Amino acid sequence: MDKSKQNVLGVIPARGGSKRLPRKNIKMICGKPLIAYTINAAKKSKTLNDFIVSTEDLEILNIAKKFNAPTPFLRPPELSTDRVRNIDVVEHALKFMENENNTIYDIIVLLQPTCPIRDPEHIDQAVTALIESDLDTVVSVKGPFKKRDPILKAIRNDVLVDYCQVDDPSNAEPFFLYNASIYAVKREYFKIHKKLISPRQIPLIMDSFHSVDIDTEADFILAEAYMNYMHQNKKG
Repeated sequence: MDKSKQNVLGVIPARGGSKRLPRKNIKMICGKPLIAYTINAAKKSKTLNDFIVSTEDLEILNIAKKFNAPTPFLRPPELSTDRVRNIDVVEHALKFMENENNTIYDIIVLLQPTCPIRDPEHIDQAVTALIESDLDTVVSVKGPFKKRDPILKAIRNDVLVDYCQVDDPSNAEPFFLYNASIYAVKREYFKIHKKLISPRQIPLIMDSFHSVDIDTEADFILAEAYMNYMHQNKKG
């Protein structure tokens, strides 16, 4: 991969039919529709050559347009059900944009609109890390999580036990969790394997504030509280 010339495509998937929090992608949060924060982050990124919002929903498309996001299509019916995977959405967007622009993108970045506190610098860090690495994917995570006793637990036969047996609880290995904010993949790997995550991944570590992912009403309330706190903190 030529590190000096990289075409990078950002894809924001925004389906209209969310079940646990209906219409969450355009739900108002701190004065703006949720999707607007990811659009603004993509616009401010220095490493994305192009980005698009991919949706099957006309209302979401029109709101995205109001925030000056490229919305060159409505997803076809076969990509409009709740069983459609992000992989299928990315594949469709990549094919469309490469045909439309007569170009090849070296890296694709998936940006979930449910992560409103993601910073543009996080996007640029992910892209830069991928360009400079021999690995094929970058995934954003939150952590590290580590306490004297392991905090990952399982309930087995109605008993709370360690999820993984640890020989020395005082020296437990810290762990990290995907935060769903950023997935970046090299085109060649994606085209061959049809995956956004490779067996070995570059970690992009984000703090708890920036790692908020909205899937439920509780997530939404937490995100709004974090955003208000960060806004007030910047003012101070």
